[in-house]
Amino acid sequence: MTDRGYYNLLGHLSRSSTTLPISTLQASIAHYLAHVQPSPTPFVALVISSPLFRALSYPRLQALSTAFRHGVHIKLKLLQEKPSGLFSRSYRARVDEWVHAVLNGLQGGMASLKLACATGCLLGLEDWETDLKAKDSRMRRKVEEEVVVALAEVLEMYPYLSSAVHWETEFKHTATEDDAITTALLIASPCIPLISHHRLKALQLQTVCGSVLATITAAFQRGTFLSSLGASISQTADGILSIDASSMLAKTIREMATSPIMNSMAPLSRTCALTLSILVESQPKEGWIVITETMEKLTALSRTVETDWIRSPLASVVEESGIAPDSRELAATLWNNLKTLLFMNIMIVQSILTTLVYTSQPSLSSSDTSMRSPAPSSYSFALTALQVFSHLSFVLPQFGGVTSTAQGGFSELKKVFYTALDVISADKQESERFVHELSSIELRAKTTELPVHVHHAKKAYSLACIEQLVPVLSDECIRTDVYPMCNPHLSDSTHRETYESAHSVMLAIFASHARKAAGGYISEPFAEQIVPFYAQCLLDNSADGQLSTTQLCLAYAALVRSAGAFGTQKESNHESGDAFTWYCLQALLDRIHSISTQRPRSDHLHRLHLTLVATVPSVSLTLLPRLLDEIQTVMRNTTESSRREELVHALFKELLENVGDQEKEYVMRWWYEHQEEFGVVRTQAQRHNVATDVPEHDVQPDLVSHL
Repeated sequence: MTDRGYYNLLGHLSRSSTTLPISTLQASIAHYLAHVQPSPTPFVALVISSPLFRALSYPRLQALSTAFRHGVHIKLKLLQEKPSGLFSRSYRARVDEWVHAVLNGLQGGMASLKLACATGCLLGLEDWETDLKAKDSRMRRKVEEEVVVALAEVLEMYPYLSSAVHWETEFKHTATEDDAITTALLIASPCIPLISHHRLKALQLQTVCGSVLATITAAFQRGTFLSSLGASISQTADGILSIDASSMLAKTIREMATSPIMNSMAPLSRTCALTLSILVESQPKEGWIVITETMEKLTALSRTVETDWIRSPLASVVEESGIAPDSRELAATLWNNLKTLLFMNIMIVQSILTTLVYTSQPSLSSSDTSMRSPAPSSYSFALTALQVFSHLSFVLPQFGGVTSTAQGGFSELKKVFYTALDVISADKQESERFVHELSSIELRAKTTELPVHVHHAKKAYSLACIEQLVPVLSDECIRTDVYPMCNPHLSDSTHRETYESAHSVMLAIFASHARKAAGGYISEPFAEQIVPFYAQCLLDNSADGQLSTTQLCLAYAALVRSAGAFGTQKESNHESGDAFTWYCLQALLDRIHSISTQRPRSDHLHRLHLTLVATVPSVSLTLLPRLLDEIQTVMRNTTESSRREELVHALFKELLENVGDQEKEYVMRWWYEHQEEFGVVRTQAQRHNVATDVPEHDVQPDLVSHL
């Protein structure tokens, strides 16, 4: 090749330093990698032996990897555009020949440099996979093997986890072990998920997992990056917080945000998660040990972060207006680091729990010195996972919490949360032990001065955990541990998430006991004893600013439905269950009557009317006529047309969609008897159908007047 630029590039590559910007070198290497003729092998050998890259700095190795990735793009585009004759080789064959020549040039190079070049090639081929369709080709396998071998050589050269000293490495060190391993992992992590699992098994997966986790925890300074948070914040006379821009904290937060490790946290976490999964599947005993160490480190990391956070004034800030304008950017960067910490934990823990669900626990002997006593189990891992997210519960409200049903809710967070609870709920004893632990933590929290919002975030998280475990808890556990945690928050809507979580737990208690009662459970459940209390509690929380109309309707209907099942196992009929049901309905009717005499046109009264309508599908056929008569009276007394129309809409929806099959015939006949009173007019055709013996419940009403 007589290109002058090519010889200039070779001149720069022959020196240990250059005046060219790294971006220029990157572009030049990519260009000539694709255009050099007849073979790229000599050029690749010159690149990988260049003293310019022997410093093993991440920016240069990343540029080298990107250059090879772009070189693949350019070459494949050229081969695609080159016309092929009748007797010429196929496009795939020419690509394979060129990639083979590139790999030949890597032989004998430094492991870290080979890793950078091979990962660039693999990423480039993956980018073109749609056109190549070569995922299972021999050449793709060779590139993957090159990445695996190069990474294995780096980890062997710098034995991060081994206490043994290999004297051979003294000849090879050109960087500190931490830097070399971190750089290699940063370069390799985007490629690890692209490599076939059976090829990854050739790696020392324990070493890979340990090295990646050590890199991750070091990036978060083992959780101490917030240790100076309290000392770096000052408060003005009007309560506005300001973060000292020249403090050590500010420097730490900015360095973390711009570090290549934090910017690569997603692929690093994915690599850790994937290798853990493969290790457990291929070597269960070793995998169990590594998982134990991993969960311990994640717990320690999150616990340290939480401890430093709750000691700082920033933990009490809810709105951005509570932070000085010149400190808001730094505060946002801090929160972004916390978000990254949460995402990292979710990715790794989710992989662990998903793997454990499908993997049997290996037998572990006392000779396993790395194991703790008692030996860990899937239950202990699930408990540890929930503890990790409990420590980070002050971050969870930023994503809607773990129970959010909103469209923007964090689905991956909910997935790992519910997976952990599913594992625990399989064992009643473990579930009750966990709930008792949460109750004990709550008692201890009352004696400490936690920031209010941190306390309520942890409380909401604990209640969300308990709600899912209620079906497997004993009556005694619910009485002594669960109910005392809910009771203080059932009428305090100041902290919305805790308030709603407490009510959700109460409804779960009633629903669980109703199922047990229907199945013949013969004890005197605690839930039956607190029906009167909770019915009054819901009514007391029916005013503006407390339970919304939708929440009130759903909650009261659920209470009435559960109450209908109570006591039935002690009787040969449903009289006892109906007594519980009507008690709830009568309490609602009494409250309606009380408010109608004081504020007959209030929104509060209308909300209670809608709640009464919502209970229709929850009552038995025995009570249904009585309830519908009460609703008919309510509609007669409702003089405002818009509210009357809303009640008619709501009632018709309940009758049409939610009433059970057993009650369907009765409610439809009742509807046709009273629809004209409600302002609903039947068409002439419908009148004709009814007159010709077509069952009235098969005729759809024409709600032309109001609906």
